[in-house]
Amino acid sequence: MVICIKNLRVSGILGVYPEERNKERDIVINARVEYNAQAAIASDALEDALDYKGIRDRIQKVVAETKFNLLEKLADQLVKELAVDPRILKLELEIDKPRALRLTDSVSAIITWERHT
Repeated sequence: MVICIKNLRVSGILGVYPEERNKERDIVINARVEYNAQAAIASDALEDALDYKGIRDRIQKVVAETKFNLLEKLADQLVKELAVDPRILKLELEIDKPRALRLTDSVSAIITWERHT
């Protein structure tokens, strides 16, 4: 089962230029989180499922508490935070920096991760 969180808008410090280091900016995150949902399907109980509110909160916390220069570093840190949950089998995160580059809507980085057992 893949849980998708689309267009999560969070605010944080991200960038290398002085104007980016002094003021929070919007960061948009899309997450695809794969896990074995058989227990959740069988029980229909939240405690057997991945709580997507919890995922959202963990993403928000990382963005709020860090001040990375690069999209790549933020993406890596988000994977490390989410991969702590042993039920998560695969992750794909897209971290989007709106209005980061003149003449574009945004610049983004996509990171993928898979648990190897």
